[in-house]
Amino acid sequence: MTIHTVFAALWTGGTLVIAGAVIPAARSELLSAEALTLIARRFWHLTGASVLLLLFSGGHLAGTLYTAESLQTTGRGNLVLAMVGLWLVLAVVLFFGFRRLTGSPSETSAVAAATQARPWFLGASGVSIALLVVAGLL
Repeated sequence: MTIHTVFAALWTGGTLVIAGAVIPAARSELLSAEALTLIARRFWHLTGASVLLLLFSGGHLAGTLYTAESLQTTGRGNLVLAMVGLWLVLAVVLFFGFRRLTGSPSETSAVAAATQARPWFLGASGVSIALLVVAGLL
């Protein structure tokens, strides 16, 4: 449970930092394209590790703490299912955000890349906050 919680906190917190600090700094021309790419790559590695660790540790926790019936019929089970859905949405939204942030040609400025990625990371921030609320309710 500790590994699950630590990686969930790192992933959601990192998403909020990217959306709230890195993207605005790049849009204000305070970050170069190289710096933005470096930050994005590092966060991409954290995202990949978090997705895998949360999948396996969450699956283990759900399998040991709940039955298929209790996941569908209890309030806590419904929160677990909501968390799984939000986890999937966050992974997909971040994937598209990263594509906008790092997938553009090398001559594209950090400002343009950050502007293209901004809506995706704002959406990911909303999903991250929802995940934290659901985790708090559990």
